[in-house]
Amino acid sequence: MKCLYTSSLYLFLFLFAMLALKIGSAQCPDGQPEGGTAYDTTIFIPAGIVSKDVKFPQFDPQSGMITCVKLCVTIKGIVDTVALQNFSSSSQVGSYTYDRTDQIMGPGMSTPLTSSANLTFGPFPLTAYDGLPWVGPDFYSGGPDTVLTRVLCHNISDSTTIVQFYGTDSVSYDYDVNASAIGIVPGGSSATLVLSSALVNFRFEYCTCPSAVLPLNINAFNILKLAPGKVELNWTGYDDFQADYHYEVEMSQNGKNFSTIGQLPKGNQINATYRLNYMVPNGESGTHYFRIKQVYSNGYVRYSNIRQMDLESSVATKFSIYPNPSSGIVGIKFDNKMHGHFKIQIYNTQGQVTVKKDVVISLGSPYLLVGALVPGVYWLRVTDEKNLDFGVTQLLIK
Repeated sequence: MKCLYTSSLYLFLFLFAMLALKIGSAQCPDGQPEGGTAYDTTIFIPAGIVSKDVKFPQFDPQSGMITCVKLCVTIKGIVDTVALQNFSSSSQVGSYTYDRTDQIMGPGMSTPLTSSANLTFGPFPLTAYDGLPWVGPDFYSGGPDTVLTRVLCHNISDSTTIVQFYGTDSVSYDYDVNASAIGIVPGGSSATLVLSSALVNFRFEYCTCPSAVLPLNINAFNILKLAPGKVELNWTGYDDFQADYHYEVEMSQNGKNFSTIGQLPKGNQINATYRLNYMVPNGESGTHYFRIKQVYSNGYVRYSNIRQMDLESSVATKFSIYPNPSSGIVGIKFDNKMHGHFKIQIYNTQGQVTVKKDVVISLGSPYLLVGALVPGVYWLRVTDEKNLDFGVTQLLIK
């Protein structure tokens, strides 16, 4: 049985595929040298198995940015056993045709990678049937033999497709084999048996850019203390009009575990100025740590340097928001002993006042309806206009 491809042709195909992938790879946005994270695995698909699942780790976006994903699959298709039996009462010359299709399908592919072969083998001289099947000169058997050697490659550089490769889980590719054989014995009847297997090497690679400490477009990141429990975070950005990203402001009370306290879209002018106010909720006095996170549409993130400031919690308040979280309607429940003139202000995460009211609270007033808000995160501040004491509480609208 003859092999379908020579070793020289196989080498040419492999080198050509590697060159094409190298040419198509993207560059890091800040001029840093591009790196790579590769996984290489070889699997054996035994005869009788028609499908195999192959998994590769996703790329943690905290480690950097993916600019391209490369997958090269080297297929070695094998006929393990082929058998051809002549049932005719006279000698015959037999042959058989072999059809095989291997397919790989998974993330980043709109159509599967496919390799097909249609081969004819023979002639095989077969004597007249001797009454004993599958043995003797009236029977032909062969294998194992390599009948297919192919290299299939797929390169992904589109950011909207690459986003599915970020995470801490895995991506899965399905490998399918569909093979059959038809025996031909002119002038007589025949029976054909074929068993096929595959030895498949997967090389899966991420083209990566390293994680940077300072986002490309953030300049002069500062925090300004406006009051004992209130700060303004501000920075300027030389924004890239071609890139798709936004800014998120994060806060931590231990310098390690950060949570988002606000989000701002990318500006549409050079040296855009960004500002966001933060008010300290009750019970959160002490050192507060702040940083800016630049989030790209493909999941890549970059962080600014960390700024810190000692802040005081607002005076303990005797009110609560009900319900919280809310579906939109905002109400305040006051302590039965609270009374007087109060100013109510609700801020969004950009520091803008969305609700502002002056109210008079009588002794025993149980509940005050403030208004309705669209979904988002807000900060509600109640100020006693007599002594200027105030309290701040976070509000979530679902």
